[in-house]
Amino acid sequence: MPASQDSEATRERAHGVRVVLAYDGTDFCGWQHQEGQRTVQRSLAEAAARVCQHPVEVWGASRTDSGVHAEGQVAAFATSRELTPRRWVTALNRYLPPDVAAREVVPCAPDYQPRFDARDKTYRYLFHLGAVRDVLLRNRAWHLGRHVQRDYPSPDSFQDARAVLDLAAMRRSAARMIGTHDFRAFRAASDTRETTERTMLRVELKERHLGNPNLLALTVQGTAFMKNMVRIMAGTLIEVGRGRLSAEQLEHLLSPEGHRRQAGVTAPPEGLTLLSVTLGRKTSG
Repeated sequence: MPASQDSEATRERAHGVRVVLAYDGTDFCGWQHQEGQRTVQRSLAEAAARVCQHPVEVWGASRTDSGVHAEGQVAAFATSRELTPRRWVTALNRYLPPDVAAREVVPCAPDYQPRFDARDKTYRYLFHLGAVRDVLLRNRAWHLGRHVQRDYPSPDSFQDARAVLDLAAMRRSAARMIGTHDFRAFRAASDTRETTERTMLRVELKERHLGNPNLLALTVQGTAFMKNMVRIMAGTLIEVGRGRLSAEQLEHLLSPEGHRRQAGVTAPPEGLTLLSVTLGRKTSG
């Protein structure tokens, strides 16, 4: 398309489309576009372009990493085409790959960017506590395996084996993470942001997730996160459960003196899911 026509088409993109997406992150190299890589952002842009019949630039609320899933990622794009929300959902899902689905669409301003409107985000991390790995959960939960000791009531069976974790200590530590703290010890080494204070609204552990006695769920809700932050929080809580980190050590980790090497491992990505993004921050950007 000649430059003049492209500029004209851009000016005519007066309709904004905000989409709530779900995706299985197993076969994606994360959300954000990377040249030559399969990403969720690229998949949505390609699907939207086919519906809109013009190139589309997609903006997202959160940059999930490779292997991380979502139930409520928020994205937006501008277009010259006008459809009802229901038709947008149907049309996008016609062209999206099987591991991505548009769940909901609402109209928005054509220059709307969800990351500037995100008030908070909620993530869930799943731990699998069974003695034997569950192959149907291999892309959904961290099988702790050698990371925990086990209690075997019967010497001849794995069926009743239970992971030996101090769940009470883990809950106390999770509650201690709520509020505003310096989370510099809970970020990837490659994250070089100067401001490391973050506010957590909810950090909660729940046993028997979805009725499964082997699933332990960690739910984290916060106003902002750094790279790998929730996964490092998950790995650190496991170290608390194993008795390798004390309450005093956790206090230190939540201070400006905390260091990444003092926290727990970065839990694998397959256990993490972006559950939802709360919108309404109402800032310009």
